[in-house]
Amino acid sequence: MQRVMFALLVALAIPLALLTSPALNAPAGAATKPRPKPAAQVRRHVVSLIALDEIHALVADAHSRGVGVVGLRAEWQRVAVCEVAGDWSMVGPNYSGIGFQNGTWNEYGGTRYAPLAGRASEDAQIVVGMRVTRGWVPDQYGCDPGGW
Repeated sequence: MQRVMFALLVALAIPLALLTSPALNAPAGAATKPRPKPAAQVRRHVVSLIALDEIHALVADAHSRGVGVVGLRAEWQRVAVCEVAGDWSMVGPNYSGIGFQNGTWNEYGGTRYAPLAGRASEDAQIVVGMRVTRGWVPDQYGCDPGGW
């Protein structure tokens, strides 16, 4: 029970820590670096929160399949090799990443991570792929060159 409470506390504290920063002023006359513009700070925090969301989803997907994150990544690597010769960053007019049709990427929330699958991280593609397939990893021996 203590481990669960600690994990819950950490899961709640990390996003809060990412959203706050100490406000320290430099002493008068001290050389300081220019502070980033507020919009840049907001973008960095949003990227950090999306990455945290991606990691949480990946761990949950791995757990639901009864494998570790490394095992889940290995299964999807075989899909990538089969579908697009392992080129996770492939971007095309009809499909991207590991063979997502661009419409499928959009429909299953992939644009939260990147406009096209090939511009998203491998982990983000796995998370969206798990949504598309409802928790299973496609058969790596039955590739679909038309995407999925």
